[in-house]
Amino acid sequence: DKFRKCVVVDGGVGAKGEEKEENGEEEDEVAGVKIVQASCGENISALLCSKGHLYTTGSSEWGQLGNGETGEYIVTAGRLSYANCSKFLRRSNFVQSEQDALLEKGGMPSSSTGAGKAKIIPLEDARRIRLATVSCGKNHILAVEAASTSSEHVPRVFSWGCGDYGRLGHTVQADEYTPRMIGAFRGPLFANNPPVEAIAGSTCSLVRTRHGHVYYFGKHRTVGEATMRPTLVDALANNGHVVTAVGAGSTTVFCCTTNGVTVSWGHGNHGELGYGKGENKSSSKPKFVNGLDSCLVTDVACGMAHTLFMIRNEDEEDAKALKKVATLELEEVAQFIEEVKSRKIAKDAEEDAEPPKKKSRGKAKKN
Repeated sequence: DKFRKCVVVDGGVGAKGEEKEENGEEEDEVAGVKIVQASCGENISALLCSKGHLYTTGSSEWGQLGNGETGEYIVTAGRLSYANCSKFLRRSNFVQSEQDALLEKGGMPSSSTGAGKAKIIPLEDARRIRLATVSCGKNHILAVEAASTSSEHVPRVFSWGCGDYGRLGHTVQADEYTPRMIGAFRGPLFANNPPVEAIAGSTCSLVRTRHGHVYYFGKHRTVGEATMRPTLVDALANNGHVVTAVGAGSTTVFCCTTNGVTVSWGHGNHGELGYGKGENKSSSKPKFVNGLDSCLVTDVACGMAHTLFMIRNEDEEDAKALKKVATLELEEVAQFIEEVKSRKIAKDAEEDAEPPKKKSRGKAKKN
């Protein structure tokens, strides 16, 4: 119930066997590190410091620590455990597939490499990579490289952890134990429209570009097929929408645009899609959230069975749009909490008063 300070450790080591800088000096000192971003998943947490360095802690079951291993070992018969981490350690190993490395150099990929058999090699500039954003899903993590002063360098997108449903963007359902570059975001298409933000949902991923295009991969609906490779959300891009904020939760996805349009799709049994009373609780395609019409959403966060928005309120137009949005008072929240508590107390009392039922042994046979 109390906040506690976290331990952040650098020591020049970010992964097993990793070395210090070539000049023999440690690149940064923990005492001077300023944490500027934090994200957490089910059993994993990630931090970014002001220098763009990545720190992770938590479970390593799916490789989401990004240290190159799960550390799996047998505890007892039929029970496994993993080399989990209890303090934030810097991770500075970044890799790419051999195929992507050939494409980066202008070569042709080999046709002999089968699906799921990609050979992984380290990035030559791994220790110099600086990240701009990081986002944790349930068991996977996404990160976008910070923009460089060089106009020729396009920021890269990295993913690691659980690869179910293609949520890592590598076209296969395979886990990654080290931050791996997503090759789909390389090439001339992104030279002038580079990735700027990546958001991880529970089992899906979103990447937003500078010009407001959104790419989706993974799966967040309980029905339908998974999207195994980054795919443009063309319902927005082809209609001139410039997306400025994206969010993904357990079963929901949101996109908010510069012209005050917000769309969502997925499953929302508790109203988390924002369609309102009497409307459908699910949608297979992006659908307008009419309750936020004309509201300029600057940020959106999707949780389990709820969604939160930050809405701009800087001028008369903003104020006019906000008047359409219902207001939730603190008294109403307190009343709701009390109602939930009373329902739980009544349910518990009912269960305690009810005698245990005897197990039926079936009907007696008639003579």
